[in-house]
Amino acid sequence: MDPAPVHLMGGTYVANAGRRYRRARRRLRGGRRGVVAVIGTLLALLVFFALFGIFLTQYVPLWMTDNEAQFTSQAVTSFANFKQGVDSQYILGGPESVGTAFTISSQGVPLLAQPTEGTLTFLPSTCPGGFYTKGGVPTAPSSLYYGQPVTSSYCVFQNITLNYGPGATAAHPNYYTQHVATGVLEMLLPNRYYNSQTLYFEDDALIQSQGGLQQVVALPPPLNVTTVNGNTSVTTSFLQLAGNASTLIGQGSEQVYSHLSFSQSLSSNGKPLNGGHSLLNLTYEIGTQYPCAWESYLWNLMNTSGVPYYTGATTGIHAYPYTFYNFQDPRASTSTPTIPIANPVASCSSVGGTTLLAIDLYNVDYATVFYAGTILTVGVGGT
Repeated sequence: MDPAPVHLMGGTYVANAGRRYRRARRRLRGGRRGVVAVIGTLLALLVFFALFGIFLTQYVPLWMTDNEAQFTSQAVTSFANFKQGVDSQYILGGPESVGTAFTISSQGVPLLAQPTEGTLTFLPSTCPGGFYTKGGVPTAPSSLYYGQPVTSSYCVFQNITLNYGPGATAAHPNYYTQHVATGVLEMLLPNRYYNSQTLYFEDDALIQSQGGLQQVVALPPPLNVTTVNGNTSVTTSFLQLAGNASTLIGQGSEQVYSHLSFSQSLSSNGKPLNGGHSLLNLTYEIGTQYPCAWESYLWNLMNTSGVPYYTGATTGIHAYPYTFYNFQDPRASTSTPTIPIANPVASCSSVGGTTLLAIDLYNVDYATVFYAGTILTVGVGGT
């Protein structure tokens, strides 16, 4: 029942004034509740975006850094398995084909970060113009540099030379040398959060580079130099990679197949001298685009081999013709070994082309060389 009419002062009659007042109060209370709800929603959104921003700028980079570090480790492991398979093939003579799975991408962050994709490339390296042969009788140490590429720039190769091959005699030195363009298997890891890496398989060794002079031999070649009771033995190999040039970019993993083409080994003990030493001289030479890694590796290898270092002396243990080694220019024409620099690693430089590096080992007592070739196929259909 409606309240009684109200007569206001001045004669104005107001009907239903109480009802309007109550309605206004209800609308005011409802509006306040609506404002509070909007403010609460905005505050919740602000908190959400703040936390999401922290997640994007802090947690996602940490997550992806861990993913890319794991990706780099998996790539190195893939190369290690590949090298192990290839080495077993040419040392043991089989199996004929070996497949190795290469992880070519990292894990991602669902909906937020794409996986980092690597690039796997195989280049059956060729040397423009091939190799040339020095003339003359291979008697002086300088003649050990027998096979050289006609154009050395960007020619990835290896050269093994023995001045006395298997079955050599004084009358028939049976000079032996092999020089081949080795070919490379390369993987580029363009990491966005972790350090970018380049993995480079050449001369049966894995080079890991982070650009510039930051290079290291992650997996060394089967090059061993040992001295026991004054007797020096050298074991080495050189591996030729052949096949069709290939490049893969994608996610997940891909198979790389190695098919053994040929394998042989040879041994030589040179021509013994009265003093117990030998006339067997061996040169290990490579042409590489990663000289800093190779120089450091070869320098450390020889420092721990027990072989004395040639200093240019004419008498004593560090003098020619006793067993020693040095680094020198493979194109040198001197008739006696040149005096090497004190530390090749200190002068390391990478200019983007091929650098020639060589170790001369004079008066070695025994040498064994493995020579092998394998055909690489990358991806589906490799078998």
